[in-house]
Formats: sequence, C-alpha cells, structure tokens
Amino acid sequence: MAIEGFENHPIDSLFLYIQNDKELMKEYLDLVAENGDLGKVNRMIARQFAVQHNTHSNGMRNENPNSTLIQSHALLED
Repeated sequence: MAIEGFENHPIDSLFLYIQNDKELMKEYLDLVAENGDLGKVNRMIARQFAVQHNTHSNGMRNENPNSTLIQSHALLED
C-alpha cells in the first residue's frame, strides 16, 4: 500500500519528504524566500522531478495532496 501510494503520487510524496526532513525544509524555505514566489519554487521542483524521471503531466491534477507545502499537483504519466 505504501509503495503504491508513493508510485501513484510521486510529486506529493516528494513534497511530504521535504516537509518531514528538517534540513530539506530549511533549504526549501530559503529557496522560497530567495525567489519570493512559493508557486514558482513548487513548479520548479515538480518540473525537475519530472525531467529526472523522464515523465510529464497526464493533464490531470490531484487537488487534495497530503503535503501541506502544495495545494495541488499534476498527475504524471507512467
């Protein structure tokens, strides 16, 4: 169940990982402060994840993520 949850929502899982890791959360907050735009930083992180995993959005969104760092996220193609 946990693996399936991660695989079905990897962007949400990534942001959960960031928010639960003290050092990563500090880096994230510093990046947001430096850019002055939370949405821009979140999109940048999500795009980088998609590029590194050779995937892209399937056109659908999850409007109820588990991470409190994001309000929604794109669902990725397999």
